[in-house]
Amino acid sequence: QTDNVYTVFNEGWHPAETADQNSKVEWQWTKKVATLSFKNPRKDSTLYLDLDNPGGPFRDPQRVQLSIGASILDTLTVTPGAAPTLHKVPIAAATMGQDEMVDLRIQVDRTFVPALMNTASKDPRELGVRVFHAFVLPNR
Repeated sequence: QTDNVYTVFNEGWHPAETADQNSKVEWQWTKKVATLSFKNPRKDSTLYLDLDNPGGPFRDPQRVQLSIGASILDTLTVTPGAAPTLHKVPIAAATMGQDEMVDLRIQVDRTFVPALMNTASKDPRELGVRVFHAFVLPNR
């Protein structure tokens, strides 16, 4: 049993995928903008976001901005080809407001479409970053 908050991968996400070699490893790609919705815990909390970009066309790091409404929580740097990184982002109760559900926006500065980058790929999706885990845990 965990204390993490009910979370929904809302708009801006591609369906979940699994690794060919290990079906227990699962992720979802974002588009340029994705929304993670969660039940408001009404207390200071921490967002745990485990993500990467396995390569794609980028050599320079991507910037990923996390925000709720007009409040920017953090800007993360994702280095292409690096191992997935677990980011811990504090969220103040006041930032989440009084609504029952909170919409956290994940915005990537650059995306790519595999079919446009590699003639061997027929994947037409706009891909931002891969998210392995995303959850909110109220602070004790």
